[in-house]
Amino acid sequence: MNINKRMGVYITIFLVVLSFLTYISRDSNNFISISSSTENKDIFNKKQKEISLYKKQDGELKKIKMVPYFNDYINFNSKSGNYLIDIEERDELIQRYEVKKDENSSIKYYLKDISKSDFTKNNIFINCLTGLFFIFNLRLFYIFKKEILRKKELIFPIVLLCLKVLLTNSEILSNIFLARVNLVITSFLGLYLLLYVKNKSDKLKNNIAIKIGLWILFLMYYISEVIILGGILDRKILNYFATNYLLFLKIIIFFYVWIDAQIIILIIFLLNSLKIKKKQIIKKIEKKNLAMIGSFIILSLVVELFINNNKYFYYLNMFEFVFIFWYIFLTDVSTMGKIKTLTLKTFQMFLHIYLFFIVTEDVYLALAIVFSFFFLNLCTHFITGTLRVDKYYIENLVNRMYLTKNSEEFKEQLSNELKKNLELKEVESIILTQRDDYKNFLLDRYYDEDEIILEKYDIIDKKYDYAVRLKSNKNPFVGLILIQNKDIKLVYEEKRYLEDIVEKLSLVASRYRFEKLQEELS
Repeated sequence: MNINKRMGVYITIFLVVLSFLTYISRDSNNFISISSSTENKDIFNKKQKEISLYKKQDGELKKIKMVPYFNDYINFNSKSGNYLIDIEERDELIQRYEVKKDENSSIKYYLKDISKSDFTKNNIFINCLTGLFFIFNLRLFYIFKKEILRKKELIFPIVLLCLKVLLTNSEILSNIFLARVNLVITSFLGLYLLLYVKNKSDKLKNNIAIKIGLWILFLMYYISEVIILGGILDRKILNYFATNYLLFLKIIIFFYVWIDAQIIILIIFLLNSLKIKKKQIIKKIEKKNLAMIGSFIILSLVVELFINNNKYFYYLNMFEFVFIFWYIFLTDVSTMGKIKTLTLKTFQMFLHIYLFFIVTEDVYLALAIVFSFFFLNLCTHFITGTLRVDKYYIENLVNRMYLTKNSEEFKEQLSNELKKNLELKEVESIILTQRDDYKNFLLDRYYDEDEIILEKYDIIDKKYDYAVRLKSNKNPFVGLILIQNKDIKLVYEEKRYLEDIVEKLSLVASRYRFEKLQEELS
């Protein structure tokens, strides 16, 4: 059964179970729900009024526990009687409402006077940032359009991922209906990605213990997802379980929070990495991969700590899904070459700006971070450009050296090329046949591996200003290039040029050194 059919089966099961739960909970009306008249709350408003519920009992007021439900507050399994709704601001009671609850009836009370604070600037910034992040992902999809078209089963999760990014903004999160749509898309996206990864895990299919363990985790995840998603769509379902099966509901909520699709996906990747048995070079890479997957798991668990806080959870959850999707995609299509360092840095920039802005809620500081990111990367681009020697000059010289026919032609050609390219006064190229021959030209001391260009104080013949080492892996001195400059020190770019050509010239010098050794032996 392919992934689309399996997805269809699981969605069908969800719809059947949802219909059944809706039917059995149709009369579960013993709850109290309190919300504003517009059913919204500004997610950036730190000064929300505190709402408390009290029940009149024996002439006293007993505080009733309420739990957040989207932008509402709700009390499940409420008894009939008289209740007081208190609204406090800065620990001061500003309004009080009295309501009466009858047996087997619910109360949905709308507080008309809870106004939204003016956070227009914050909302515009976060929505623009989300829009830019959406465009950034569209650009990545365009880069990988050929791979996506070859793997058509990825088109459906891409559509869901785009919808999730678009639905993660402050205006939509303030609307209960669209927030519900966001969570439904999240559930379907998580289920599809989990089925996709599970289907690709060939290394785990033959291990019965792991297979059973993953199926148990999947069932725990799927059952909790179906019940909680049903409760998200209809509060009567949650009230039904809270009234009749409270312990079961607590267990289901635990599974829903801590055993979600992302966690199981990362566990599968972790198990796949542990099963790899290849050469040592691959094992070293896998150790880094294991560390990365482990850090993803920790981050995913940290995200769940904010599940009751709209301001943090929705944005972190969106980023979590984006990272998980691209990790799945890139490990599947094997086109890491298309991912540039700047792309990874941009991903990090978006995440840091989101986190920084959500915590500080300061638009100007967030914009300063954006500006500094682009400015510093521009500086880095220019700096790396100045540190890089044009490949044309290096390849041109090396190609000429490869075409030489003997050591004498090599030494003469190399000397002439360096004199011309660097405008030097004199250049002498030397091939050293014996390991200690360098002592005839340089001071007898230990030379570090990274000492490629030597200064005048190391050279015996003081007419030369620099000596460049030609070396192979086992021989620190295959040859030398002695340089006499025109009363001006070599600048950084000229030294970098010499360092860049040394490795390739050493291969040619090693070949002629070997020929000279053969001549001496014969």
